[in-house]
Amino acid sequence: MDDKNSTPETSPARPADQTEVVAAAPAPAPGGQADVIAGPPEAVPARKGRRTRSLLIAGGAVLAVAVLAGGGIAVGEAIADEADDDDTTSSVSADSSDDDSRDDSAGDDSDSAAGDLSNLGTDSADDLVAMIDAASAAGEGEPVSIDLKRDGGAEVTLEAEGGAETEVRVDASGEASVVSTESADSDDTAPQNVLDADAIAAIVDAALAEADGRIVEIEADDDSTSPWDVTVLTQGGEFVEIDLDAEFAVVAAGDESDD
Repeated sequence: MDDKNSTPETSPARPADQTEVVAAAPAPAPGGQADVIAGPPEAVPARKGRRTRSLLIAGGAVLAVAVLAGGGIAVGEAIADEADDDDTTSSVSADSSDDDSRDDSAGDDSDSAAGDLSNLGTDSADDLVAMIDAASAAGEGEPVSIDLKRDGGAEVTLEAEGGAETEVRVDASGEASVVSTESADSDDTAPQNVLDADAIAAIVDAALAEADGRIVEIEADDDSTSPWDVTVLTQGGEFVEIDLDAEFAVVAAGDESDD
């Protein structure tokens, strides 16, 4: 048979063990869209929900911290303000007490401190007797002390037989009024020495012979060594304390500042 008219040879059979290979689809160009979406779509909304809840929780925590911090600051400021008020009150209270103490001290020392002493004291026994008599008419007891004041008046202490004491104020005009009374203690007794007219005259003479000036204060006590204590304001403005014995002799004398 002629080769030109012969039937073409049949293609050889595939081996039985050879697997047909299918070419993979080409990858989409960059920026392009794939023809086939593999698998189910991702649950994007669920992830967004969790993120939103996380943000809300985080925001709430921050807000809570801010509120608590603000509350703590407010409470701290309130406590600080209250403490300041207490300190101020305490400070005001302390200042007021100091002022009262200074006022009391000034009142106690007013008749012996520097200042106008022109009306303080007297060199006349008769003046002293007159003021004591006025006090004795207003209160009960025997006169045991007299303390003259800058205004020309005096305070007289009267002591009763049982030991009770009465303070009487006598002004410059001779008017007397009871200031206070003090009950006797169980061991109090009647005064042993009193300021009668004779004692006052002897005291004035002895004291002014020792220190020239004016009598400011006389006190009688139960001291057997020096029962009469006298304070004299000298012409030089000094206060001299003089102790007299039972016979009105000088036992000791010295400036008031020596104490």
